[in-house]
Amino acid sequence: MPLHNVVESRPQRNVPMQVLALGFSRTGTASLKIALETLGYVRTNHGFAVAHASPAEIDMWIEAIRAKFYGEGTPYGRVEWDRLLWDCQAVTDAPHVLFAEDLIAAYPEAKVVLTNRSPDSWWKSYEATVAEELKPTLQVRLNSWLYPEYGKKQYLLRLVYAVLFGTDSITEDVAKARFIAHYDEVRRLTPKERLLEFQVKEGWAPLAAFLGKEVPAMVFPKVNATKQFQETISTRRRAVSWAWAQKMAAPFLAVAVAVAAMLVYIGSWQRA
Repeated sequence: MPLHNVVESRPQRNVPMQVLALGFSRTGTASLKIALETLGYVRTNHGFAVAHASPAEIDMWIEAIRAKFYGEGTPYGRVEWDRLLWDCQAVTDAPHVLFAEDLIAAYPEAKVVLTNRSPDSWWKSYEATVAEELKPTLQVRLNSWLYPEYGKKQYLLRLVYAVLFGTDSITEDVAKARFIAHYDEVRRLTPKERLLEFQVKEGWAPLAAFLGKEVPAMVFPKVNATKQFQETISTRRRAVSWAWAQKMAAPFLAVAVAVAAMLVYIGSWQRA
């Protein structure tokens, strides 16, 4: 049974869903998010946004995944997607790609953009970024234990990619095969007039033409390169660790201040 109390507490959809960008992570999805918002599709939901989502939204994503792929409860339909993505005119990146079939069916009026690159170059980028983020390092384990909300987001991240690739042990051969299969599936599910296969290096022209928009004057965005991705993840993990270090240290600091104050008081009393 869906989380009805959560679903019903979320706002009703207030904008139409217009673009489903269903390419894998590391195919230019972050750049595409900025491009779509520049073209007027506000808000475009991306994987990084999900990483900063509210606890209720994280719970809904976990529920949607477990219902579809593990048979636990009722799979999400248009009602649930409208509540989960209520203010989004477009989506891109994971976890949305897990639900390509569902979203294409739920939003038949939406156009589909498939960001693409060669499997070899995709794997090289993926291995150096997302695959590294998925490793359960001591820092990640400690942060997850100390900070349950962070731990739940890490669980969602691992769940998404375990389902996406069908295994927790992602190898190059497995990843490339799944990459190719996903793209073939989206092509099969999407009517040709609704589908654009796109590489971000092509710039604005094909995307704007497909969506019926004018080409913006600005250069097509290029963000979230491998080094930038790695720095973002490192910064996020350090921030969580530092926040909890401060929280854990606060009681000891308070005791130290109290003891120091007491010693000062005793010293002044003895001198009196």
